Order: sequence, then C-alpha cells, then structure tokens
Amino acid sequence: MFYNFAKNLLPCVFFNMDKINEYLGGRILKKADLKIDELNYLLENGGCLVPATFKKRNKLYCRRCLMEIVKLPIKSQYCRACINLGKIEVNDELIITPTNVKFPSQSNYLTWHGQLTVNQEKGVRELLKAFQNHQDHLVWAVTGAGKTEMIFPLLEQVLIQQKRVAICSPRVDVCIELYPRIQQVFPQTSVGLFHGKSDQKYYLAQISLMTVHQLVRFERAFDVLIIDEVDSYPLAGNNMLYKAIKKAKKDNGIIIYLSATPPQKLLQAVKRKKVTLTKLYQRFHGHPLPEPHCHLLIEKLEFLGINPKLRLRLNRLIRNHERFMLFFPQIPIMKSFAKKLKKLYPELSFVDVSSKDEQRLKKVQLFREQQVQAILTTTILERGVTFKKITVIVLEAQAKEFTKTTLIQIAGRAGRGVDSFDDEVHFYYRFYNRQIKQACQEISYLNRQAVKK
Repeated sequence: MFYNFAKNLLPCVFFNMDKINEYLGGRILKKADLKIDELNYLLENGGCLVPATFKKRNKLYCRRCLMEIVKLPIKSQYCRACINLGKIEVNDELIITPTNVKFPSQSNYLTWHGQLTVNQEKGVRELLKAFQNHQDHLVWAVTGAGKTEMIFPLLEQVLIQQKRVAICSPRVDVCIELYPRIQQVFPQTSVGLFHGKSDQKYYLAQISLMTVHQLVRFERAFDVLIIDEVDSYPLAGNNMLYKAIKKAKKDNGIIIYLSATPPQKLLQAVKRKKVTLTKLYQRFHGHPLPEPHCHLLIEKLEFLGINPKLRLRLNRLIRNHERFMLFFPQIPIMKSFAKKLKKLYPELSFVDVSSKDEQRLKKVQLFREQQVQAILTTTILERGVTFKKITVIVLEAQAKEFTKTTLIQIAGRAGRGVDSFDDEVHFYYRFYNRQIKQACQEISYLNRQAVKK
C-alpha cells in the first residue's frame, strides 16, 4: 500500500522507488550526496536548494542544526555541532525535500481495547483541544500515569486528517519500547523506528519514532511532534536539540511535551500561556507512587565485600526469587560491585548495563523476559522502561549523579503494574542530602494531591 501511495504522490522517476522513501518528508540532505537525476527530481517536486550556512549579526550558522560555526585554524571550515550526522562544510549546498505529503485514508485506524481512567479521559480531551487549536501542550503526569495510552486518540485524529506525526525521546531505549506498542494499536499505518543504532533506513512513515537527535535532519516536516521525557539527558539544556524540535515541526504544527518532571523553562511557558497544560497526579491503576525507604550506611558500600546492611536485603530478594534493579551513580562503581555480587552470590543470574554497553538493548530485553533475576544499571535506565514486579534499589543515593529528578524517575520504575503496585523502592546512602530529601518530599506530595483529586 505504501509504495503505491508514493508512486501516486509524485510522477514517474528513473531511479529506485526505495530511494524516494529515503528522501521525502522535509529531509535536509547534502546536494553532493545526491545523483543528478535524484536532485532534479526532488527540485521539480517541491524540494528547495539552499546554502548550507547563513549569517546573522555577523556570525555564521549551520542551516541544518542552526548552531554557530566557530572558525577553525584550517582552510576548510565546517559545522562541528552536528558532525555526527555527517559533515557540513560552509560552501556546501543543502536540499530540503518535499513536505506537502498527504497519506492514504484507512478503513480502520486505532485498534486498542483498553479503557482510559477518568483522569486520562480528561487529559485526552485537553490534548484534542490543543490539536484543534494548533496549540503547544504539556502533559505533566506522574510516572506510570499512562501517558502513552493518552496519546492514542490524538494519533488517531492526526491519521484521520492524513497528517504526519513524530514521537521523539532523548533515549533510544524509550523509542524501542514504544515501537511495538504503536505498531500494535495502529496496524494499518506505516510506523518507522529511527535512531543512530538502528539497522532500518529512514523512509517516509506516517508515524515516526525517533531519538531527538534525528530531528536535526528535518525542517518543517511534521504536523505534530510528541516529545517524551523532555527533561531527560541529553535533551535537557541542549540548545541544538531544542532548536531541532522547533525547526522540525510545520509552521501550523504543534508540539506535545510529556514529562513527570518538566523543566522550569517549560513551566514558565505554561505560566505565560504559550503552552497549555494537563496534570495527572495518579497512576492509571489508581494506587499511589511507591515511597522510598531510606537507609543510612555507616560503613562504605564495599565494606566486607558488600555492606552487611545491604546484604540482608539482597539475601531476602535472592532467597525469595524476587526480581530487582540496582542503580549506581558511575560505571566503575557498578562494575566493581558486579564482581563482588558474582563472587558472593554465584547462583544469582544478572546483567549490568550502561550507556557505553553495546549489548545494552539485548541485556535489557533479557531482564524484561525474566531470563535473569537482576539488572545492574547506571542512570541510563532511570526512565522510559517498564518492568513488572520488581524491587528498585539505589546505591550511593547521595552521589551528585542522582539529582532530585533522577531519583524521582528511578523510584517511578517500581509499582507500575496493576498486580505489583506495591513494589518497594530503597535508597541507600552515606549521608542524607537535599536531593534525597526533595525527591522523597515530592513523591509524598504527589500522592497527597492524587488523594485530593
């Protein structure tokens, strides 16, 4: 169906149809990377040829990522900000491919048999109103509130109007987890998954799931942009990625922000009424967020191999065959602890993952499929992943890597299932500090607000 659509969309060409799907939809491409017939075809069908740079207030900027090009002591100047997406030199030319795409109508769009809560239904109405009014919108919801299910009706309306949407996250893991869920509920729709580690080439999909970095490659491409975990690294504080988000939406398009811990800049935009707001204090199953149990470790974590106070907890979990997550502030601490864990508990099956682990996605899947009992991780898994019936443990919770937001997100990995809402969360620390206090206070506050509602 999709190839027929592409053929009908544009006149006959002299190159492979697969190539068309790699180019269409507001893509920013280097002219030098295209064959002459491909270039002519795109220009004849609405593409736009532009210089790779532009000047503003006597400063030179990259047209692709919109960041300033700082002059280097070399002959050939280029943009360093987006070099990971391919080298852009100052004398290059770029082509912005056609964006006026209408997708085929379908006999059936949304195939989902779940039921929304009263709070979720209210949020859906507010999302649809924002879409109708071309208004940017923030969904501020506690972890596990069911934000993904809330966007289903919005996606359906986008598809009915033959428009295009991108669901983006700063984390690859989040995109990978969302992909099969979106495919399942929109079985007749073209759904693409695009990120730096993906084997799948880009093609013109009506729903695109991608990391935020991929948006740098687009200009005025999407009618709706849904940005999940807007406060998460590497998006938080990254000026290039925020510019990419604004650049990638169409002039009359909207941005939907999803977050359990939205940044102050976004909350200020809400106060100025530039962004409308939906708040959800309660999880979809109606039970409160698990409130962390706090444990002071008088001795170091590695005291007697593994601190005896922590070993009591591990002994119980392992003996009862309960699954658990251990969060560490740094990779070396995690690796050292993994060796001790293996020595002291040879019967325990576990994996350890970090951002530098090339096997991370496979290891996470092993834990998801319950092929291992435990997973050791850094903050890379603080958000965007869902596991059922687990105990969450944070070690060295006083470390600077564990901000208030990070601790709240980590605690949110627990209690996400209807049948496991009472999962436990434990913070182990050498000293009690502000970030631990604020995280515990905010979780308690959110639970009180949920009761009021």
